[in-house]
Amino acid sequence: MNDPTTARWLERLLAEAEKVTAHERSVPFWEHLPGRSEAAWLRATRAAAAALREHRARQTAAQANFEALLQKARHEVSRAQQEIAETGMGRREAAALQRAQGALARAAALARLGQWAQAADLTKAALADAAIVHSSFASLHARFSDPTLRRQWKLWVEETLLESRREGKVVIIVDKLRRRLSVYRGGELLATFAAELGANGLRPKQHAGDRATPEGRYHVVQKKQGAATKYYKALLINYPNDQDRIRFRQARSQGRIPWRAGIGSLIEIHGEGGEGRDWTDGCVALRNSDMDRVFAWAEVGTPVTIVGTYDP
Repeated sequence: MNDPTTARWLERLLAEAEKVTAHERSVPFWEHLPGRSEAAWLRATRAAAAALREHRARQTAAQANFEALLQKARHEVSRAQQEIAETGMGRREAAALQRAQGALARAAALARLGQWAQAADLTKAALADAAIVHSSFASLHARFSDPTLRRQWKLWVEETLLESRREGKVVIIVDKLRRRLSVYRGGELLATFAAELGANGLRPKQHAGDRATPEGRYHVVQKKQGAATKYYKALLINYPNDQDRIRFRQARSQGRIPWRAGIGSLIEIHGEGGEGRDWTDGCVALRNSDMDRVFAWAEVGTPVTIVGTYDP
């Protein structure tokens, strides 16, 4: 029995039964008390049976509790495994997922030994670590539901499409959340392509080396191909623009970025994409066949608007 109080109680009953039995054997038969020894052993036996039933009930409840926790934990850890692949998830989240997976494995081993309470504790630890991943994932995506940002992004897109309709020109719009690059001419959609971003592409770009893809209204300043680029073909845009410089100075003055960090440059739409993941240093990557089409449509001066997300 795991309950020390119950164990001590049973020990006292057994000791009492043994004492009574020993006494009954040591006295003359005319001093025997009929049934005294049997009653003592009956009390001990009944107490042991009751304690056993209680123990089994607790074990059954502990097993049921563990199995319910395990089902939930497996679901949450599986969800965390999907979330960890998102752009912008870091080492802290990866370590939390690794701990959660390890805790589940150890919990399963303890459960096979019937150590339900200890297994449940490990399962709770796995849930706590999975929650770290969930929290970071939710924080990463919260900005895409921000009404102020969504209004700003929508305005940028509408202004870009208005320019396209008014002047009949080609424009490029990149939706970071949907990983989508769309080309319009005269306000009409020509084509949409799958795009890959910076390794921290969903985050707003703040400084050089953060591997985030910028957001704003830009334009093509150079078309590169052949020896001019290592990414098949490329459209260099005018990042940083004036708005980027203002945001950068404000962020640095507020201590949100290191003083030694630069603002960054050389943001492009380029080829060599198609990896199915966000991997660039902040650029937008397309498959080479898609880049061929975008490159042919674009020219120096072509507007390029990059937003968090927008609803067409």
